[in-house]
Amino acid sequence: MTKQKSFSVACLLIILLIAGQASVQAQRVQLSPFIGYETGSTVYTSLGYLYIDGGMDFGGNLDFNIGKNRYAEISYSHMMTKLNVDEGSNERYLFDLGVNYYSIGILQEVKPLAKISPYGLLTLGWVNYNPQTDDYSGENKMHVSLAGGFRIKATEKIGLRLQARLLMPILYAGTYFSAGSGGTSANVSATSVAFQGDFTAALVFAIK
Repeated sequence: MTKQKSFSVACLLIILLIAGQASVQAQRVQLSPFIGYETGSTVYTSLGYLYIDGGMDFGGNLDFNIGKNRYAEISYSHMMTKLNVDEGSNERYLFDLGVNYYSIGILQEVKPLAKISPYGLLTLGWVNYNPQTDDYSGENKMHVSLAGGFRIKATEKIGLRLQARLLMPILYAGTYFSAGSGGTSANVSATSVAFQGDFTAALVFAIK
């Protein structure tokens, strides 16, 4: 757990430094709280097929205009779900799982002056898998995501943002949910890229 916290703090500091530099050059800042649906994911592991159920998610985006219709974006999303494993002969529930995505990337608008403006988004970051039990430790993994959507302007200060995103956690180093002392072993290792879809709607507030 100590290593995970150190990793998370280091990544957060990098994000804050980049965001701070971008905000100095920013001509406009947008805050977009969102809600949506995140699909499940299936990965073949040392235990069998590992299933993360889909579910509702929520979070927010913070965008800094850096010129040429381009924004530096930091974002966070959270989903509560369940982790199950199919061992071939039977499928069993492991535990409830919190899935947290932390991302930083570049958003490019196509028609910024139009009422409906399409955009594309590329982000990097990490995903935190947080078991909702004291018996297992969590995991942090890198992820890459691609997204596209539309910004719809209602006024100069308020709008709507619709987005579809492909999330790709990278499990090249293995994923391990280790049991504590006295617990049943549930180590899970995989060498692959997982895929999840994320479909969200957000309110957009221009705050600068």
